[in-house]
Amino acid sequence: MRNRFRVIHPFHPLYLREFELVDYSKSWGCAYVEYYNDLGEVDIIPLAWTDAKGLDPYLELSNGRSLFRLEDLLRLVDLISDLSGKTTKSELAKSKV
Repeated sequence: MRNRFRVIHPFHPLYLREFELVDYSKSWGCAYVEYYNDLGEVDIIPLAWTDAKGLDPYLELSNGRSLFRLEDLLRLVDLISDLSGKTTKSELAKSKV
């Protein structure tokens, strides 16, 4: 287990700051990193906003050859169809189940 992490969310006030990792936790379906804040108290930050989650295996294996995941593109199609009011093939497939 890594013992330090960095905040990588570009709009977070702690952006690029490094902290000692205390533990991982989960609440309401969200993963968090517990760390010691500047006051020495244990605080939490979403795991997705840190580099503690590690490298994305898909991006690492694709080595820059693929900019998008199939799952992400399908979600984008559904989002665009929701906004435009059209039904997509993936929505039709879901409704048949």
